[in-house]
Amino acid sequence: MFKFIKSMMWYIKPNWWRYVIILIFGLSIGVLNLLPAYYISLLTKAIAKEGGTVLTENMLIYDIFIPFMISIFAIYIVSTLQRICQNYLTTSIYHALNRKYIEKIMESDAEFFEKYLTGDLLARALGDMKTVKFSAGTRLLKILCESITVIVTFVALCIINVKLAFLCFLPLTFIFISNLLLKRKVQKNWLIVRIKHSNLSNKVLESITNVKTVRAFSKEKEDYNKNIEFSNEAYEIEKKNVKIISIFQPLFVFIVAISTCICYAFGAYYYSLGLITISLLIQFLMYLNLFQSPLTNIGNLISNFYQSLISIDRLNEIYDSKSEIIESSNPIELNNIESIEFKDFTYHYKNDDYDTLKSINFKIEAGKTYGIVGKTASGKSTLVRMLVRQLPIDDTKLLINGKSIDNYRIKDIRSKIAYVSQEHILLSRSVYDNVKIGSKKPTEKDIYEAIKLADFEKDIENLSMGLDTIVGEYGVTLSGGQKQRLSIARAFLKNSDVLVLDDSLSAVDGKTEANIIDTINTYRKNKTNIIVAHRLTAVMQANWIIVLDNGKIVEEGTHKMLMDNKKWYYKQFISQQMEGGEANV
Repeated sequence: MFKFIKSMMWYIKPNWWRYVIILIFGLSIGVLNLLPAYYISLLTKAIAKEGGTVLTENMLIYDIFIPFMISIFAIYIVSTLQRICQNYLTTSIYHALNRKYIEKIMESDAEFFEKYLTGDLLARALGDMKTVKFSAGTRLLKILCESITVIVTFVALCIINVKLAFLCFLPLTFIFISNLLLKRKVQKNWLIVRIKHSNLSNKVLESITNVKTVRAFSKEKEDYNKNIEFSNEAYEIEKKNVKIISIFQPLFVFIVAISTCICYAFGAYYYSLGLITISLLIQFLMYLNLFQSPLTNIGNLISNFYQSLISIDRLNEIYDSKSEIIESSNPIELNNIESIEFKDFTYHYKNDDYDTLKSINFKIEAGKTYGIVGKTASGKSTLVRMLVRQLPIDDTKLLINGKSIDNYRIKDIRSKIAYVSQEHILLSRSVYDNVKIGSKKPTEKDIYEAIKLADFEKDIENLSMGLDTIVGEYGVTLSGGQKQRLSIARAFLKNSDVLVLDDSLSAVDGKTEANIIDTINTYRKNKTNIIVAHRLTAVMQANWIIVLDNGKIVEEGTHKMLMDNKKWYYKQFISQQMEGGEANV
């Protein structure tokens, strides 16, 4: 429990007063719960005429009935207030957990998403976060409040009869011993449960996002069976977890029953010896019921609490992850991009033992269009990903406006560059909304203009609901070319200083490619454009073209200069022209 509290101190510390208020209510309820039994004891004492007490009408009404009803009403009011505060706290915790989780995901780099799959992140966000929410709010406070009730009630029992109180308490200690035995089993099993649920989430998400591929290869049955296999694994391990808890929880009730039997047996014995009166024995029994119920609840709550120790560890794994892309402690503001320069720039990925980019020297000037081409895995995408800070930079030889790129705020850099990646990720919203996110406050006219510039206008009439058509998960209802052009429309709407197309024309036909290139040359005539291309026709009109091979610049110049060189670029261009624009690059 202390480990869990320590992990949640980031929330508990600034909200300590909420916990204190709820604990004060818990203490009040613990004391108020003693009053009804006390007044019933008075009534029993008067009826039995113990110590010469005689029951009168005034005593019944004013000394017993009215105080009894007031205490019941007070318990109801305080319990209601406690429940309201507790529910509000639990909701607040859930909101804080969600917000922290989203903030961490939004600031994480590419390496993070390679390590944690989407389904796993969803399982942690939905399953583990729910478990932690209840434990940090409801369960933790209930354990503390029930513990207060146990302490208050035990003191009251000792005041009545110390020996009888300890005799009844002795069997109840086995509840805590049982929990110690239960802890390791529950934690070990719950970890497997959460892992299996993550695997299931990953598989379901994979099936949904790749439904077209599954159908294209007639693999529906195999995919279905695989989903069932993952589902059965999660089901079987969940059954074991339920079985463990189901065996132990009735044990708590059995222990409480033994304690009650001891109370009746020794209570009757002490009464026969004249060591306790009948009214005090009844009061003792009622207090024992108050005492036993919280102990049983604590046992059950603690067994559930053990699950949250695994869940908080899984969330902390995300919360404590460190991004490799670190912003300067005193970043400077970037108002506009006038130049970008790679000066003897070298880069290698963390887990690779070779350099992906080697001694790159290349300057990009404002208002010009640049082409980047080369063989597969030559480092083209890595080069442009550096510009939008998607990868960590351990070399200060990448400059913007003559200063190292890591001097600027990452937010400013990304706001000045419209980047269209190879993977065209679309939101499960309408076509209109997917384009709209390219700008903060776009007008309807701006959105339609961006769609037109991306040559997507001709597709609208073929969509079932036009621009209101829902594209589905990852744009599953659209073709590859349509997804590319929607992404490009989004970039056009952003209208930033620099436009980067990372092989973003590979799925469109030659005519559509030509239309988009013409748009770039006219609409973005005075802005900087960087085109990473598969087909060399996409970069023919660029002001400058570089050819990468094995991470090095092996050729550079205009289209005419490169054709005159008659090296790789020339051979590839001729090959693509002969094959109708297609080639294996």
